[in-house]
Amino acid sequence: MGPFVALVVLVAGVVTFTVTAARLMGRGRSQDVQRWAEANGWEYVGTDPVLAQRWNGKPFGIGIDRQARDVVRGTVDGFEIVSFTYTWRSGTPDADTRRTGMRRTAHVVALDALPGEPVIDLSPEGIREKVQKLFGAQDVQIDNPAFDGQWLVRTSDEYFARRALDARLANIVMLPDFHGSRLRIEGPSVLLWRPGRTDVTNLNERAKRIADVARIVLPLERGGPRFESGGTIDGFGIPGLT
Repeated sequence: MGPFVALVVLVAGVVTFTVTAARLMGRGRSQDVQRWAEANGWEYVGTDPVLAQRWNGKPFGIGIDRQARDVVRGTVDGFEIVSFTYTWRSGTPDADTRRTGMRRTAHVVALDALPGEPVIDLSPEGIREKVQKLFGAQDVQIDNPAFDGQWLVRTSDEYFARRALDARLANIVMLPDFHGSRLRIEGPSVLLWRPGRTDVTNLNERAKRIADVARIVLPLERGGPRFESGGTIDGFGIPGLT
């Protein structure tokens, strides 16, 4: 066996091992989620293609091969909650699939309801968000230095956002359960997501935080129906927001 053939065999072996190990790890994580669901009275669904298409704001609506895996549903404080690992790959439907990016993941915990309006998007204020603000990205300030310094707030309805972001909600999102996550309110739907796969170690706490937020924002009235459900939200009509 020549050096070149040996190298090819070695590379093929490494690739095969990597793919097999990744599949086994994924299967093990799914089993962990299933066991957690059984132990906590949730329903393990597995996959649900509808969830991958339900929302349009990040991390949804971008890339290709979008999937919702490790789906579990449960009831927390009277609210129907869904948790899942959302996966996608960078690229467009017309692109050469051999040149698409690696698969990305996000753990999503959400109020199991169709999205609508108004929309409030809270993202941790890092360097990227500060740059976006310099170029005109919207940021709703509530005169709370701790909150304003930690969160970038963008919304389709500033009046609604200021009503929703009262002291209760501002205090809730400052808790450790929200660190490193993004929170979005889309009418009757509330979702919390962070990069990575489903983490069951704090899933109960994150689900309870979704219920806490829902208790504050869902009862808000504005002289008519609370929310306009359905339709698409393409960047919410806000510069720099996707």
